[in-house]
Amino acid sequence: MKALVLDWDGVFHEGRKGPDGSSSFSEIDSMGLNLLRYGYYLKFKKLLPVAIVTGELNPSAEAFARREHLSHFCFFAKDKRRAIAPLSEAWKVDAAQWGFVFDDVLDFGLAAQVGLRAMVYREACEETYHYAVNQGWVDWTLQPEHAVRRFAERYLTESGQWEAVVEGRMQLSDSYKAYWNARQAQDLTCLDLREETVR
Repeated sequence: MKALVLDWDGVFHEGRKGPDGSSSFSEIDSMGLNLLRYGYYLKFKKLLPVAIVTGELNPSAEAFARREHLSHFCFFAKDKRRAIAPLSEAWKVDAAQWGFVFDDVLDFGLAAQVGLRAMVYREACEETYHYAVNQGWVDWTLQPEHAVRRFAERYLTESGQWEAVVEGRMQLSDSYKAYWNARQAQDLTCLDLREETVR
């Protein structure tokens, strides 16, 4: 995995939103994503490209992306495949080398074209989940509570990095400080995927 795309609704929260489109996120998921990004930095000495790609303009999602210094926030992505061209160009990473954490039908077009697909499973969406599995679009299945954290810990464990990442973060090692400084210096790019314009 050389880049990561995250859906928002149903991945960072259970799918409920307020009238203004806002929703919540968890610090547990935030730390998981941070540890995952640190693990990538520890191995490759550069930041993991990370984007949130969502179907709406959710103020909570944008606030999270800014706070966490992600590379891209893509919104109004009714067809999430529209994110492939601009992100591939920006990252110089083919979609076949992306990871994607997702949960529903809106995500299937993108899931079909990326390398590592992690789908959130809910009993309410059981047939949707089975459809994706039968199409070959699910590599990992995630439980809905703190799905991003579950993805991060599994990836770091399977890549053999878990202990080094935890110890580096716990000790505020020089490598963690270097990662943190690089992360904090990264500016967020927002893409409106109705027009594919940058704002």
